Amino acid sequence: MPRVTVITATYNGTRYLSAAIDSVLAQSLADFEYIIINDGSTDGTAALLQEYAARDPRIRLVHRPTASGGPTVPKNLALAMASAPYVCFLDHDDYFHPEKLAQLCAGMDAHPEWVGAFHDVQLVEEDGKPHSGTYLSNADFKQIAAAHLAPLGQDWYDCGERFYEFMSLRYAAIHTISVILAPGRLLQDPVSFRARFRGSDDTDLWLRVGFQGRLGYLDQVLAFYRQHGSNLSSDNVAMTQNAVELHEDNYLRARARLRKPEMAAYRKKILSYRNSLAYGLNRAGRYADARTVYRDMLRAGPSLRALRGIGKSWLLQLLGR
Repeated sequence: MPRVTVITATYNGTRYLSAAIDSVLAQSLADFEYIIINDGSTDGTAALLQEYAARDPRIRLVHRPTASGGPTVPKNLALAMASAPYVCFLDHDDYFHPEKLAQLCAGMDAHPEWVGAFHDVQLVEEDGKPHSGTYLSNADFKQIAAAHLAPLGQDWYDCGERFYEFMSLRYAAIHTISVILAPGRLLQDPVSFRARFRGSDDTDLWLRVGFQGRLGYLDQVLAFYRQHGSNLSSDNVAMTQNAVELHEDNYLRARARLRKPEMAAYRKKILSYRNSLAYGLNRAGRYADARTVYRDMLRAGPSLRALRGIGKSWLLQLLGR
């Protein structure tokens, strides 16, 4: 049995896919399986993958005949195939540091109480040139999460019993390419991506994982996230809608863990997302949809902001703006 399963879902990925695969094959920890799902690609992805699989038996390929329209289906297919005790993910346009698997597996082996662990990620340009700062340092993660991070040495931290509360109220912190999970330690809710949260299915999973057990954090950059036109969403309305639905779902889960003042703060956070959604809908000319969101805000309690929003929405519609 391999120590860890790496999962990549790809669709028409020839431009960056070789760099991603090469970064996995270059890992200092060689005892892994690499499951790659070709999600109905129409370019040269299938042929490229066949070349790699012919050279390295650790690569397991699945070629889907048609595209599923997103990474949820192929990732869940790969999760069902995984045979290792640990699982991590690599998008086809990103790449790993050579020590990623060794470091994370060692941390998980040393802490059987952890259901998962994560590290920092370097943001890079399309050509691999690094941005200033990192995914977590740009968010001041260590500062805002300081109360939850207990140092263990060698850049490792235990995230504490109430890190799920931090993830819900402040910042989820985990990136898809930064995490390692131990599915066998998650007894309440299996590791899977839920299609209903399109665009935020990964954050949904991290919250569900954090709810079930402790996490570890390694304060090192062990993966590289490539930013380019194809992976930067310009649909702010859809992104905000995803955030509303995600946190409404998590709010129901959080009732078992959050204290009363924290629940009030979480509801306030969700209402802020709803207000941003309604504002975006107004700007997009979707006035009736905006008013529906404002009315939902009013059902949660009196809101002068929602009343003003409804009035502004009618005014914008009448003015034809």
